Amino acid sequence: MNLPESESTASAIDLVSAARSKRIYGWVTVFFGGIVVIPPLIGFVGTVIGMLGAFSTLQNTGKADPSALASDISVGVLTILWGLAASALALIPFVVFLVLFLIQRNKLKALVESCRRATPPI
Repeated sequence: MNLPESESTASAIDLVSAARSKRIYGWVTVFFGGIVVIPPLIGFVGTVIGMLGAFSTLQNTGKADPSALASDISVGVLTILWGLAASALALIPFVVFLVLFLIQRNKLKALVESCRRATPPI
């Protein structure tokens, strides 16, 4: 396919920008995805540890004394609370990046289209 020079240049710019956009978006999605997913998982591990401690206390004392179980249960609740809080806070920069990324991508597409329209065919 023999394209005029202006059209082939615009197509090359379009291809390069699409490839870079995919690569940048992929890395950022993996990075923020890990930040958003990992803290709640650690929180769930802390919950399991807290519940195991509560059951161990229950087994050792032989009775359901709320004051003896409270510290182990609070470990379980606090770890998941902090894990979810960290995950929610990590979503904020991800959403900001995503919006800025989409704005820049759309500006670049508009620029390529305006170059295509402005360049007379050869």
